[in-house]
Amino acid sequence: MKEVEKTQRPNKPLCIIGTAGTSGDAPYDLMIEDEYMYDIWGINTALVKPDVKRLDVCFEMHPKRYWGKLPVMQRLNDFGGKVIMQDHYDQIPKSEAYPREAIKKKYHIDAMGENLFVTTTMVYMVLLAIEEGYTDISLYGVHMAHETEYAYQRSSMSWVLGIIHGWILDGKNYKIYLPEESQILRAEYEYGYDEPTHAMQFLQGRMEGMKKGIEEARAEMKSKEISIYRTEGALSEDKLLHDKWAGWR
Repeated sequence: MKEVEKTQRPNKPLCIIGTAGTSGDAPYDLMIEDEYMYDIWGINTALVKPDVKRLDVCFEMHPKRYWGKLPVMQRLNDFGGKVIMQDHYDQIPKSEAYPREAIKKKYHIDAMGENLFVTTTMVYMVLLAIEEGYTDISLYGVHMAHETEYAYQRSSMSWVLGIIHGWILDGKNYKIYLPEESQILRAEYEYGYDEPTHAMQFLQGRMEGMKKGIEEARAEMKSKEISIYRTEGALSEDKLLHDKWAGWR
């Protein structure tokens, strides 16, 4: 396997930046002897967030149909730093290819099927961070809290952080930090030992009430629909008699 080329000094802690609310909470400005204490990696869209004070490396893993749009290209080139992409592209002079094949060869198992279990750029970032030797990784602005938008991504992120978790349990000197707002590696309750939270119980009751309301509305609509059919039938009969008596038929 080709060795992954290092992008940053791995002896520093690393912050990975998304676009959720805690993206501005990362320790951007902490310094020791005129040197930043943390390396900062972020996704392309973090560049437009005012509270993201700096990125050392930017990741843009989408195909050209996305990054080829003029505003995106301008943003990546204005960044001026290293941009990790699927490949090097002349349109993005500082772009470098993500070592996908090397990563996939190392982390893929047959149970995953054809694809490596990666459903978000953030997972690519964590895998590369591991390969580059980072042992202290924090995720800011990476909450994955919205069920419809991020639920399928959250399981992939949990998988890659589970790799690090295993090393921590094995006594290795690794650290993971996630803000309280993040839903990654979080459970509302421990199955079998705790009961659902009051909030969950409230929402469950609310959802059941709404379902009942929908069923009642549908039944009422059905009743109205039947009434309409009956009224239309009666109207048709009356019209037929009217026309007959008027001599029109």
